[in-house]
Amino acid sequence: MSILKHIATFAVAAILAAGAFTTVNAADDIKIVKVNDNNFESEILKSKTPVILEISSTSCPPCLVMIPTLISIAKNYSDIKVASVGIDEPGIEKIKASLPIQAFPTFFLIKDGKIVNRLVGVVKEEEIFAAMQYTPKKNTAKNTKKSKNSPKNLVCKVNGQFSGLKNLVTISFEFGESEIKNVDIVTDVFIPPEMEDHREDIIARMRASGKGEVTTTLTGLQIHIDNDCRFMKAMDMKRTSTYGEMRAGLELQGFSCK
Repeated sequence: MSILKHIATFAVAAILAAGAFTTVNAADDIKIVKVNDNNFESEILKSKTPVILEISSTSCPPCLVMIPTLISIAKNYSDIKVASVGIDEPGIEKIKASLPIQAFPTFFLIKDGKIVNRLVGVVKEEEIFAAMQYTPKKNTAKNTKKSKNSPKNLVCKVNGQFSGLKNLVTISFEFGESEIKNVDIVTDVFIPPEMEDHREDIIARMRASGKGEVTTTLTGLQIHIDNDCRFMKAMDMKRTSTYGEMRAGLELQGFSCK
């Protein structure tokens, strides 16, 4: 399915609804495929190029951290298809039934319609290529021209679930001229009245996970992962994506951005 190049970033949501390729920056031709049961066979199983199929969740901090890496691969290597399945979205029942998904993010590396390898968690580009057993050809400099940012901020939000509990994820970025200077992830987890007796156990498990600072709130708890926390540093987020790329990448995952 073709798409007009240089389409405005703010049109991304409409394109995603159709399950088409999306251009995530007006200055760069970056294509990531949104996959569901309807286009899984045509886009994944019958793909003429190797596929990186990401299974992600909006409530998964490592999934968010991987967005710049996926954007980089999609932008720089046209001989690889980057595809994404949102586990929180409808219309993926057949995918969930057919793929062994146990954690997020999971990356299925597919060639000629067959899974050749699988990776879980935050990984680097070179680790993905090694697992694919494939050496991609980097696009020419003309195709990978980088747009400069004007320093600005981006805030994106989405409702989701975390360990069966409803939540609100807010991710904030501060962009410099050439890189992401600061990233901050806040997850507000809501504990329903019928689970109030388990509140302390839930909070203890969250704190034991070491994924951020956990504080109690009137409605449940809040998990805060800031730019300098140990968990964020351990994930080693790629910082070269532009404002437009990150906005579209998060909208691809179902976030609403401003």
